Amino acid sequence: MDTDIDALLPAGARQALDRAAGKPLSFVVRYLLSPGPRPRVLVVLGEAHIKMGEASDIGRDVVRSFALRGVETFQRDDVVAGRALGHLIDAPRRLLRAFSLGAVKGSTITDAKEIADGHTVELERSDQVPLALHAGSVYLASMFGVTYASMLLGAAGINVPGLKTVANAFSLHLLAGVPAYAMRDRPWAWMMQPALAILTARDTLLAQGTVRMLRDHPEPEAAVVVMGRAHVAGYARALVEQHGFVPVEL
Repeated sequence: MDTDIDALLPAGARQALDRAAGKPLSFVVRYLLSPGPRPRVLVVLGEAHIKMGEASDIGRDVVRSFALRGVETFQRDDVVAGRALGHLIDAPRRLLRAFSLGAVKGSTITDAKEIADGHTVELERSDQVPLALHAGSVYLASMFGVTYASMLLGAAGINVPGLKTVANAFSLHLLAGVPAYAMRDRPWAWMMQPALAILTARDTLLAQGTVRMLRDHPEPEAAVVVMGRAHVAGYARALVEQHGFVPVEL
Protein backbone atom coordinates (compact mmCIF):
# COMPACT_ATOMS: atom_id res chain seq x y z
CA MET A 1 0.00 0.00 0.00
CA ASP A 2 1.61 3.23 -1.22
CA THR A 3 -0.59 5.59 0.79
CA ASP A 4 1.16 7.04 3.83
CA ILE A 5 -1.47 6.43 6.50
CA ASP A 6 0.40 8.29 9.23
CA ALA A 7 0.59 11.39 7.03
CA LEU A 8 -3.22 11.42 6.72
CA LEU A 9 -3.94 10.94 10.43
CA PRO A 10 -4.43 14.06 12.58
CA ALA A 11 -1.59 15.12 14.88
CA GLY A 12 -1.45 12.92 17.97
CA ALA A 13 -4.00 10.43 16.68
CA ARG A 14 -1.55 7.60 15.99
CA GLN A 15 -0.16 7.74 19.53
CA ALA A 16 -3.64 7.63 21.04
CA LEU A 17 -4.65 4.78 18.73
CA ASP A 18 -1.55 2.78 19.62
CA ARG A 19 -2.44 3.19 23.28
CA ALA A 20 -5.98 1.98 22.55
CA ALA A 21 -4.61 -1.05 20.69
CA GLY A 22 -2.57 -1.80 23.79
CA LYS A 23 -5.81 -2.25 25.78
CA PRO A 24 -7.29 -5.30 24.01
CA LEU A 25 -9.94 -5.89 26.70
CA SER A 26 -11.34 -2.43 26.04
CA PHE A 27 -10.58 -1.68 22.38
CA VAL A 28 -9.89 -3.10 18.96
CA VAL A 29 -8.45 -0.82 16.26
CA ARG A 30 -8.77 -1.31 12.50
CA TYR A 31 -7.70 0.89 9.57
CA LEU A 32 -9.44 1.17 6.20
CA LEU A 33 -8.86 3.30 3.11
CA SER A 34 -11.83 4.73 1.28
CA PRO A 35 -12.12 4.12 -2.49
CA GLY A 36 -11.67 6.83 -5.06
CA PRO A 37 -8.94 9.07 -6.47
CA ARG A 38 -8.39 10.68 -3.07
CA PRO A 39 -8.13 7.90 -0.47
CA ARG A 40 -9.08 8.83 3.07
CA VAL A 41 -8.28 6.95 6.25
CA LEU A 42 -11.15 5.47 8.22
CA VAL A 43 -10.19 4.34 11.71
CA VAL A 44 -12.54 1.83 13.31
CA LEU A 45 -12.47 1.88 17.11
CA GLY A 46 -14.36 -1.08 18.52
CA GLU A 47 -14.97 -0.67 22.23
CA ALA A 48 -16.33 -2.33 25.32
CA HIS A 49 -19.17 0.00 26.28
CA ILE A 50 -18.03 -0.04 29.90
CA LYS A 51 -14.38 0.22 30.87
CA MET A 52 -12.00 1.34 33.60
CA GLY A 53 -10.71 4.87 34.00
CA GLU A 54 -7.43 4.61 32.08
CA ALA A 55 -9.10 3.01 29.08
CA SER A 56 -11.84 5.65 29.20
CA ASP A 57 -9.21 8.40 29.06
CA ILE A 58 -7.54 6.73 26.09
CA GLY A 59 -10.81 6.48 24.18
CA ARG A 60 -11.51 10.14 24.88
CA ASP A 61 -8.06 11.08 23.56
CA VAL A 62 -8.70 9.12 20.36
CA VAL A 63 -12.01 10.78 19.49
CA ARG A 64 -10.71 14.23 20.43
CA SER A 65 -7.94 13.79 17.85
CA PHE A 66 -10.41 13.68 14.94
CA ALA A 67 -12.56 16.45 13.50
CA LEU A 68 -14.92 13.90 11.92
CA ARG A 69 -16.40 11.19 14.12
CA GLY A 70 -19.05 8.58 13.42
CA VAL A 71 -20.73 6.71 16.25
CA GLU A 72 -22.97 3.70 16.74
CA THR A 73 -26.28 4.85 18.20
CA PHE A 74 -29.27 2.52 18.30
CA GLN A 75 -32.21 4.55 17.00
CA ARG A 76 -34.65 3.57 19.74
CA ASP A 77 -37.54 5.73 18.58
CA ASP A 78 -37.45 4.35 15.03
CA VAL A 79 -37.46 0.65 15.93
CA VAL A 80 -40.42 -1.30 17.29
CA ALA A 81 -39.78 -1.98 21.00
CA GLY A 82 -36.52 -0.05 20.62
CA ARG A 83 -37.03 2.18 23.63
CA ALA A 84 -37.89 -0.78 25.88
CA LEU A 85 -34.89 -2.74 24.60
CA GLY A 86 -32.59 0.21 25.18
CA HIS A 87 -33.64 0.51 28.81
CA LEU A 88 -33.32 -3.24 29.38
CA ILE A 89 -29.78 -3.28 27.98
CA ASP A 90 -28.70 -0.10 29.76
CA ALA A 91 -30.00 -1.13 33.18
CA PRO A 92 -27.21 -3.64 34.06
CA ARG A 93 -24.55 -1.18 32.87
CA ARG A 94 -25.95 1.59 35.04
CA LEU A 95 -26.14 -0.72 38.04
CA LEU A 96 -22.54 -1.84 37.54
CA ARG A 97 -21.33 1.75 37.31
CA ALA A 98 -23.32 2.71 40.40
CA PHE A 99 -22.04 -0.24 42.45
CA SER A 100 -18.45 0.53 41.39
CA LEU A 101 -18.83 4.07 42.83
CA GLY A 102 -17.65 5.57 39.57
CA ALA A 103 -14.62 3.31 39.04
CA VAL A 104 -16.29 1.77 35.97
CA LYS A 105 -16.69 4.32 33.18
CA GLY A 106 -19.08 4.57 30.28
CA SER A 107 -18.82 4.56 26.51
CA THR A 108 -16.40 6.45 24.28
CA ILE A 109 -19.45 7.03 22.07
CA THR A 110 -20.82 9.35 24.75
CA ASP A 111 -17.46 11.13 24.94
CA ALA A 112 -17.51 11.68 21.16
CA LYS A 113 -21.00 13.17 21.28
CA GLU A 114 -19.92 15.66 23.93
CA ILE A 115 -17.15 17.19 21.77
CA ALA A 116 -18.20 20.68 20.70
CA ASP A 117 -15.93 21.15 17.69
CA GLY A 118 -15.87 19.23 14.42
CA HIS A 119 -18.68 16.82 13.53
CA THR A 120 -20.06 13.75 15.31
CA VAL A 121 -22.48 11.74 13.18
CA GLU A 122 -24.93 9.07 14.36
CA LEU A 123 -24.34 6.50 11.65
CA GLU A 124 -27.50 4.42 12.06
CA ARG A 125 -29.98 7.14 11.20
CA SER A 126 -31.90 5.90 8.19
CA ASP A 127 -35.15 6.63 6.38
CA GLN A 128 -35.93 2.91 6.25
CA VAL A 129 -35.43 0.53 9.16
CA PRO A 130 -34.96 -3.09 8.05
CA LEU A 131 -37.74 -5.50 9.03
CA ALA A 132 -35.09 -7.76 10.55
CA LEU A 133 -34.12 -5.03 13.01
CA HIS A 134 -37.71 -4.54 14.14
CA ALA A 135 -38.03 -8.30 14.66
CA GLY A 136 -34.75 -8.54 16.52
CA SER A 137 -35.70 -5.66 18.80
CA VAL A 138 -39.07 -7.18 19.71
CA TYR A 139 -37.47 -10.58 20.28
CA LEU A 140 -34.69 -9.28 22.53
CA ALA A 141 -36.97 -6.93 24.48
CA SER A 142 -39.27 -9.87 25.16
CA MET A 143 -36.40 -12.18 26.10
CA PHE A 144 -34.75 -9.71 28.47
CA GLY A 145 -38.10 -8.72 29.98
CA VAL A 146 -39.07 -12.32 30.69
CA THR A 147 -35.60 -13.23 31.97
CA TYR A 148 -35.34 -10.25 34.31
CA ALA A 149 -38.87 -10.82 35.61
CA SER A 150 -38.17 -14.51 36.22
CA MET A 151 -34.97 -13.74 38.13
CA LEU A 152 -36.40 -10.92 40.23
CA LEU A 153 -39.66 -12.64 41.07
CA GLY A 154 -37.84 -15.90 41.79
CA ALA A 155 -35.48 -14.09 44.17
CA ALA A 156 -38.54 -12.64 45.93
CA GLY A 157 -40.10 -16.08 46.22
CA ILE A 158 -42.99 -15.21 43.91
CA ASN A 159 -44.05 -17.98 41.54
CA VAL A 160 -45.74 -16.95 38.29
CA PRO A 161 -47.04 -20.05 36.48
CA GLY A 162 -45.31 -20.58 33.16
CA LEU A 163 -42.88 -17.68 33.49
CA LYS A 164 -39.83 -19.83 34.16
CA THR A 165 -40.81 -22.15 31.30
CA VAL A 166 -40.91 -19.22 28.88
CA ALA A 167 -37.56 -17.95 30.16
CA ASN A 168 -36.04 -21.41 29.66
CA ALA A 169 -37.50 -21.57 26.14
CA PHE A 170 -35.80 -18.27 25.26
CA SER A 171 -32.52 -19.60 26.66
CA LEU A 172 -32.81 -22.79 24.63
CA HIS A 173 -33.66 -20.90 21.45
CA LEU A 174 -30.45 -18.89 21.78
CA LEU A 175 -28.70 -22.02 20.50
CA ALA A 176 -30.25 -21.29 17.11
CA GLY A 177 -27.90 -18.35 16.99
CA VAL A 178 -25.00 -20.69 16.16
CA PRO A 179 -26.26 -21.82 12.73
CA ALA A 180 -27.84 -18.41 12.14
CA TYR A 181 -24.48 -16.69 12.67
CA ALA A 182 -22.74 -19.22 10.44
CA MET A 183 -25.20 -18.28 7.67
CA ARG A 184 -25.39 -14.60 8.56
CA ASP A 185 -24.76 -13.52 4.96
CA ARG A 186 -28.06 -15.08 3.89
CA PRO A 187 -30.91 -12.52 3.96
CA TRP A 188 -33.15 -14.95 5.85
CA ALA A 189 -30.65 -16.00 8.54
CA TRP A 190 -32.24 -13.72 11.16
CA MET A 191 -35.48 -15.72 10.89
CA MET A 192 -33.69 -18.63 12.59
CA GLN A 193 -32.70 -16.40 15.51
CA PRO A 194 -34.08 -12.83 15.40
CA ALA A 195 -31.53 -11.62 17.94
CA LEU A 196 -28.91 -11.94 15.19
CA ALA A 197 -30.44 -8.96 13.39
CA ILE A 198 -29.36 -6.62 16.19
CA LEU A 199 -25.83 -7.38 15.03
CA THR A 200 -26.02 -7.98 11.28
CA ALA A 201 -28.70 -5.45 10.28
CA ARG A 202 -26.95 -2.76 12.26
CA ASP A 203 -23.58 -3.66 10.70
CA THR A 204 -25.15 -2.82 7.34
CA LEU A 205 -26.69 0.42 8.63
CA LEU A 206 -23.37 1.46 10.16
CA ALA A 207 -21.53 0.85 6.88
CA GLN A 208 -24.12 2.76 4.86
CA GLY A 209 -24.02 5.60 7.38
CA THR A 210 -20.24 5.77 7.13
CA VAL A 211 -20.38 6.17 3.35
CA ARG A 212 -22.91 8.99 3.78
CA MET A 213 -20.78 10.65 6.45
CA LEU A 214 -17.68 10.70 4.26
CA ARG A 215 -19.71 11.99 1.31
CA ASP A 216 -21.33 14.75 3.37
CA HIS A 217 -18.03 15.80 4.98
CA PRO A 218 -15.41 15.58 2.22
CA GLU A 219 -12.76 17.81 3.81
CA PRO A 220 -11.06 15.71 6.53
CA GLU A 221 -8.44 13.26 5.29
CA ALA A 222 -9.21 10.94 8.21
CA ALA A 223 -12.23 10.00 10.30
CA VAL A 224 -12.85 7.73 13.26
CA VAL A 225 -15.92 5.57 13.87
CA VAL A 226 -16.73 4.19 17.31
CA MET A 227 -18.90 1.13 17.88
CA GLY A 228 -19.24 -1.91 20.08
CA ARG A 229 -16.46 -4.33 19.26
CA ALA A 230 -18.97 -7.04 18.27
CA HIS A 231 -19.84 -4.94 15.21
CA VAL A 232 -16.29 -4.43 13.92
CA ALA A 233 -15.85 -7.60 11.84
CA GLY A 234 -19.23 -7.46 10.08
CA TYR A 235 -19.06 -3.69 9.60
CA ALA A 236 -15.57 -3.81 8.07
CA ARG A 237 -16.59 -6.70 5.83
CA ALA A 238 -19.59 -4.70 4.57
CA LEU A 239 -17.39 -1.70 3.77
CA VAL A 240 -14.87 -3.86 1.91
CA GLU A 241 -17.28 -6.11 -0.01
CA GLN A 242 -20.09 -3.65 -0.70
CA HIS A 243 -18.41 -0.25 -0.81
CA GLY A 244 -14.87 -0.85 -2.03
CA PHE A 245 -12.88 0.05 1.06
CA VAL A 246 -9.43 -1.46 1.51
CA PRO A 247 -8.17 -2.80 4.86
CA VAL A 248 -4.71 -1.63 5.92
CA GLU A 249 -2.30 -3.19 8.40
CA LEU A 250 -0.02 -0.80 10.31
